[in-house]
Formats: sequence, C-alpha cells, structure tokens
Amino acid sequence: MSRRPSRKSTGIFVPAAVALLCAALLLIGHRMGGDAQVDALLDAIANNRTFITSSIALETGVSVPEAAAPAAQPQAETPAVAVESAPPPVDEADTAQTNTDTLPSPQDKRDTSISVRNDAGLSVDVDAMLNDPIDISVTADGSPQVLIYHTHSTEAYTPEGSDTYTASGDYRTRDTNQNVVRVGTELTKVLESRGIGVIHITDIFDDPAYNGSYGRSLTAAEQVLEQYPDIAVTIDLHRDAILNNDGSQYRVATTLDGQEVAQLMLVIGTDASGLAHPNWWDNMNFAVNLQADLNGAYPDLMRDVNLRSQRFNTHLRSGSILLECGSSGNTLQEAIRAVKLFGNVLADRLLA
Repeated sequence: MSRRPSRKSTGIFVPAAVALLCAALLLIGHRMGGDAQVDALLDAIANNRTFITSSIALETGVSVPEAAAPAAQPQAETPAVAVESAPPPVDEADTAQTNTDTLPSPQDKRDTSISVRNDAGLSVDVDAMLNDPIDISVTADGSPQVLIYHTHSTEAYTPEGSDTYTASGDYRTRDTNQNVVRVGTELTKVLESRGIGVIHITDIFDDPAYNGSYGRSLTAAEQVLEQYPDIAVTIDLHRDAILNNDGSQYRVATTLDGQEVAQLMLVIGTDASGLAHPNWWDNMNFAVNLQADLNGAYPDLMRDVNLRSQRFNTHLRSGSILLECGSSGNTLQEAIRAVKLFGNVLADRLLA
C-alpha cells in the first residue's frame, strides 16, 4: 500500500517564517515609496537560495536538496608541454623510506682518472678537457636554468616493497610516481633546494609509440628553451636496461656508507652519425669535469663516460647530457638515492 511521505521537522520553519514576515514588511515599505536600500534588500532576498529553499520547505514540509556546485569555468588552453609545477603524489610509505635515508657524505676531493667508453670512435683528449674546463654556471636566484626531461618516460625499475606499478611493458609504466619521471622529480627537488630553478617536463614520449620518442621529446624541449633561453643545462634522464646471459635483469649498484645506491652513467652524443652537432666537444668537456667531481665525491657511483655516435638530443646546449640512472635491475629507491647524490655535486659545480 502506498503512503504519502510524512512531514518531518527540518529545523528551518521558524527562521523561514521570520524571513517571510520581514520580506513582507519590506515589500509593503517598497509599495509605499521605500528608498533604494529597500529595493536592494528585496533583490538580495529574491536571489538568496537559502531564503527560497526555506520558503518552499515552510510551504511543503519537504526540504529542497542543495544545488550542485556550479560548473567550473573553462580553463585556459593547456600548454603543449606538461611542466611539473609540483611533485607527483608520493605514497606515504615511499616518503618515509626516502626521507629517513641519511645520504652518504661526499669526499672532499676530485678524481681525474676518467675512463671513457668511446663507442663513437672519435679522438678525445680527456686531459686537455680537465685542464681547461668549460665554464657552464648558473645563479641561485630560482630562475629556470636547468631543463630535465625524459625521452623514454615509462622506463621503470624492479618493483620492491611499496614501489609497485601497473606495467605498460617490460619494466615500464605510465605511473610517473614509479617510473623514471619520479627520479627526475627527486633531482628537481635537490637542485631547487640549492636555489637553482628547474623546468621538469613530465610528458610521456615513448607510449603508446616507442618509435619517434626522440623527435617528440626534442620538440618539447625546444618549446621550453624558446620560452626560457637562459637555461644552461639540459638533462635527458633515463634508466638503462642490461641483461645477464640467462636473460635476467642486470643490476648496476654500489654500496656507499652502508646504503645500496644505483650507479649512474653520463652519455654524450656526437656528430659521428652524420647529424649536425656543433657543440658535442663542449658537452664532452662538461661531462668529463662533472665526472671528475662525482668520482671524487662518491667513488664507484659513476660508470665510465659513454661517448656515442648517435646525437640523441644533446645538441640543444653546450651543457646537454643524457643521464642513465641505474638499470631495470635496480629498485626505484636505489635510483633515487643515486640521483640525489648526483644533484648535489651538479649543483656544486654549476654554482662554483
């Protein structure tokens, strides 16, 4: 049997009745030649949703649901390049793990015994570069002077603990809190803590299509450099992938002050493939001298500098490098520890 809904007290009848009585008095005043203030009060009452809903409730005994929040106003068109204005959300467990790490203390020395893996077959005089370092410096005024981006943004690490992800391929994920973009976020934090302004491009360039990712990241980087011409250093941050003979993932790591840390590698592109690259020598000079600082501060953190015939995107500036942070056999936390050490040494060099 159907029943009519019973009227329940809403707690608004008395205030609604008082409001109606006041409105009626104001209306009478208006009819009798009330001034502009009365008109303004009547307009306010007529447009007041609380008054209207209370009046309906007084009449019907049924409360009127609150209206949905007004639709957001159309936003300005988003830029073609996603630039990180705040770090991606980090799981509390991850935050606790990384923040409680006490980073190894750097040794106060410079190690100029630089080894180069010369895959480009070009003549390189490392000693001459060490004796005449290129002057690439920045100021600690917070203005954008370093660009970080990721041509292969989905590159990820071996899951461990709370660092898990939905894979989009072998050791790959679009989750920017778990892939190499997260490592770029940590590097950004280190440099910004030293007063160095950073633009961090968080776009994904290698998924769904891997081919053409260098062209896409180049376009994005060029857009940022056009907007911020004072950027002195560009870093295309990757993670390496190395397999053991049995097909398992090879881990590149070292132990510093009892902590497991991923090893890093500076990769320098050249014009050996035929693509124009007028400043590869400057980049190599920058990498060699930075490597000497890193080798001295944290022995065994760095792998050999790798000189390649491919240009990659290192022709953007005389201070452009490709950085391999660990490999797919490393964990995310090992990579984060490594890039924090790298960031502080890089900051020391740029601010010297």
